[in-house]
Amino acid sequence: MNKHFFRRFERGGSWHSAARAFAMLGVVAAHPQLGLERFRLDERLNFGGLSSGGLLRFGFSPRDRAALEQFDALWPMWIDSLAMSWESLIAKLGRPRIEIAQHDENPEVLAYFTELLSQEFLGAASVHIRAGEPRLERPLTWPLEVITQSSQRQRIEALREDLSGGDELVRWLPLDSETTGHMVLVPSDISFVPGSPGHHASEIPSSAIALAFVPERKSAAGAMALGLKLRYRLDTDAVLVVRTPVQKCDEFWLALLCELSGGRALDEAVLLASRSRAVPFLLSSWEFLAKAKLEARGEESAARELLRLSEAMKDRFELGDLAVPESLARSLGLESLELSAPELASALQRFLSEPVGERRPSLSAVFGQLRHAMRSAEKSLDVALSQNLTSPPAERQKPARKPQPRYLQANIISTEGGDAVHEPGALLAGRTYEAEVHIGPVRSGSRFVWKPFPEKDLPSSPAGHELTIVFADISGGRESLPPQLARIYLGPDGASTHCSFKFVTPSSERVGASGGRFSARIAVLYRNRVLQTALISAPVVSSVDARAQVGRGVEQDMELPPVLPDESLGERTPFDAALVLNHGATGAAGAMLVENDNVRWIDIDQSDLDELIHQLRARLDTLTQTDDRPTGLDDGRLVKLLIALANQGGLLWSMVIDQPGIGPGLRQGRRLQVLEARSGTFLPMEFFYEFPPPHPEAQLCPNARQALETGECDHACHRNEVLAEDYVCPAGFWGLTRVLERQRVLDSVHARADVGLKLMPRREERTIPLLLKGLVGASHRVDNHDAGSMDKVRHVLMTLWPDCTQEVKGWKEWATAVQQHAPSLLLLLVHTGREESTDVATIEIADEALAVSRLHERHVRQKDSAGGVLVLLLGCSPVLPTVKFQSVVGRFLWAGRGSAVVVSSIANMLGRHAGPTTAELLTGLGELVRHGTVDVGEAFVRLRRKLLADGDPLMLGLVVYGDVDWYLVAPAS
Repeated sequence: MNKHFFRRFERGGSWHSAARAFAMLGVVAAHPQLGLERFRLDERLNFGGLSSGGLLRFGFSPRDRAALEQFDALWPMWIDSLAMSWESLIAKLGRPRIEIAQHDENPEVLAYFTELLSQEFLGAASVHIRAGEPRLERPLTWPLEVITQSSQRQRIEALREDLSGGDELVRWLPLDSETTGHMVLVPSDISFVPGSPGHHASEIPSSAIALAFVPERKSAAGAMALGLKLRYRLDTDAVLVVRTPVQKCDEFWLALLCELSGGRALDEAVLLASRSRAVPFLLSSWEFLAKAKLEARGEESAARELLRLSEAMKDRFELGDLAVPESLARSLGLESLELSAPELASALQRFLSEPVGERRPSLSAVFGQLRHAMRSAEKSLDVALSQNLTSPPAERQKPARKPQPRYLQANIISTEGGDAVHEPGALLAGRTYEAEVHIGPVRSGSRFVWKPFPEKDLPSSPAGHELTIVFADISGGRESLPPQLARIYLGPDGASTHCSFKFVTPSSERVGASGGRFSARIAVLYRNRVLQTALISAPVVSSVDARAQVGRGVEQDMELPPVLPDESLGERTPFDAALVLNHGATGAAGAMLVENDNVRWIDIDQSDLDELIHQLRARLDTLTQTDDRPTGLDDGRLVKLLIALANQGGLLWSMVIDQPGIGPGLRQGRRLQVLEARSGTFLPMEFFYEFPPPHPEAQLCPNARQALETGECDHACHRNEVLAEDYVCPAGFWGLTRVLERQRVLDSVHARADVGLKLMPRREERTIPLLLKGLVGASHRVDNHDAGSMDKVRHVLMTLWPDCTQEVKGWKEWATAVQQHAPSLLLLLVHTGREESTDVATIEIADEALAVSRLHERHVRQKDSAGGVLVLLLGCSPVLPTVKFQSVVGRFLWAGRGSAVVVSSIANMLGRHAGPTTAELLTGLGELVRHGTVDVGEAFVRLRRKLLADGDPLMLGLVVYGDVDWYLVAPAS
């Protein structure tokens, strides 16, 4: 049986489900008590013969071929059952150590099995191949003796400088046939043919482990073939073949030794040390691996050394480009692999303060990787300085002064004793403090967001910028002060001016004997555009004596990454007001309004708001799920819908807008930014209705059609409160008269991991051409009730943009098309559902569903592309999922990396409506761009009005997420 025989089991269902199902199939085949021949779909597997935390075998014998042929015929029916059995197995036994026991040692098949079973989502603790005689002749002990050629001696000895207690962990031995050690590094010129050049296998000394590094470009089958040869020709207990670039070998050495020093078994350490590279091939016996475990070197000493190292890194600003290994970046929650020493110090201290999790890496491993990154950076700096000093005076140049990074900083100051005293630790209950805020280079002891503003992304402006800083106490309770506002000046370099805000910590009664916490949000704005928000927090205690019992003090962390264009901020479209939607520290929903010099809280009852949104959707669904669509604006059913929505929207408008202190920026503004700083905090501003609500028997406003053309209505009926109740006017709804830019963050982890400014192209580059290339994906359910729904869409696309769009039939084909053609329009008519095995929301195109957790950048934009993407995401209400953080819209925004504008609806669009609505939207977009360039925000306000005038109720629930300063243009061709 070859690799292609087994690959047929990848088809059907999702890749994850198919892989889990195939893993379970191999385990059933390898354990006689489970019995592949006896396995039936309707039977529950009994795992009684398998032990928790022990060995799990995987493999197929020649006699299993007939049974596998039977499975192949009905494979789609078996996937879900087998995948669920695998999940039950993992839940019962924990993360298994898997041994591939394949009777036919075909290198291609063994490599395929190893790479498949090593996938992280399968949950294996380790994967190895059973090969060679089972034995344990050379137990592993410290120091680990490594046998290499003399040219490799310096590399091995350098490891001791990086490891915690390195002298006691590793020792170098020469490559000599008389030498005996624990690990031998196989020379790259090893030969198995007598008389051929190179090191013959018979000359390689005995060892417990033979380690071979091969180039990453070498095929998996070739690397496995080398491993099999080494296992049978060398006097060794185990063989490890690692495919990795030459420059990454040191990282693997270091990671492997660190994991072993943390007390992990050899096979587990191998898999963890290579998570960011090609899967390693480990060939051995279970007898050896069960005992090949070195004594843990103690995490307490590593923790102490890590703390000392972090303190030493805080002021090393000259080390600005430390190369961080991917595995370490994952452990510390980083996305960038190049950071400054102060950034790493802050991330490390946060990592050390977090609770110990099941998958937390060895502290020895973290220390070793950090030391290696520091030493490499110091060496590069020394080389650069020495080259400069040894060059002739005429050629000598001063090292280029690297601009100091600038950070958003907030420090808490106590002034109660008369002098200003910096308070880095716990705060006292019921006291008045000041928060001092600025942006600039870090000062000693300052609290700052650990990732700086990257200077290369800041717009060049000799005059600098005036920025608005808003400070809002979100600790909750009546003692909290209203939001405060101040301004700072940020010059081209150096520190900005400072501003300060007074606040009062929660009282002793509120924090109680066990203490509490103060939390505040800091927002940075320019012309009512929110650039960045951060959180500052500190523990609050009732007495001075209680401070000593609190380990952590004032902390500042990024809440939302800032968005900044590569142009003068003055060229960006200003907003009349901004709303930041979030929850306070107590969990209460609320909105912070900022309009010029006015900032204030707006209370929102989340449970009432959720019920209202449910009612709005139910009203829309009364028309969007009917068999026929309204015939026009004056259709009685549409008028009834407008009346119902206007009454709900009128109450919303009264609750949020019609309050004392709300200025004209929000009341009358035409461009508003809505920042959803917490997943699922949705305020349906599109339904705000600013005219007096109509009574149930009201008529359509006499000026309704003209109002939909112009975007405003000044008919006399709206100026008389009594008369106004007799009419409903579409121009009263904010979604038809205002540009609302909605921004959403997927979750706080992504926000904290990507704090740097998100680059927005200059205006001449900030365009989405309609249509150079388009990509279409539609669920097979679109035509369930109306067989011609998708044909209408295809006809419009072919008429407007002939031969410019491609329709695909699955998500793999979709991702491939995105990477090959970089489409500027993504059109999806989806069905949303739930993946039973993971309970995660899914979106379906053709007949293939994709869990939102597996929606990535490759599905939205071409890698490294600077162009914008318009995503029309229509179907079964992708905006408001049952589980709020599983938002399809939010995932598309995250995957778009700032380049995607997502247009969707809160209403459920069935095929009979989704098809015609999509066709009309595409027609409208084509007409707009043919008359000239139009920004996305204005384009969809105009389209909503035009299509509603034709009787389409779905326009009332249409929402736009993403930067509305992207411009839609007709392609140059």
